[in-house]
Amino acid sequence: MHNLDTYQQIEKIKALHWIRQSAIFLKTSLESDDPEARQGHKDLLVSFYAEVSDYMPLQQYHAAGKDIEYFIRLIDLALAYFVHGMEAEGQVQ
Repeated sequence: MHNLDTYQQIEKIKALHWIRQSAIFLKTSLESDDPEARQGHKDLLVSFYAEVSDYMPLQQYHAAGKDIEYFIRLIDLALAYFVHGMEAEGQVQ
């Protein structure tokens, strides 16, 4: 899938899961306008974009920086994309 071997795909999926869990953890703090949470959101977004920049338009990146719910949905879509790709290649059952 997209020139990634099985190990790279698994590592990408693991990274996306970690980013998702971290974003969910930050969600409550973001709602209370915590400056540290805002920075954490930005850091997670940069990490996310590093994982999926080949698949995501820059407009989505900017929108995800403004809305944590949208960001989490994008992460879910990316996870589904990579997991489905592995399933389609017969690497995961």
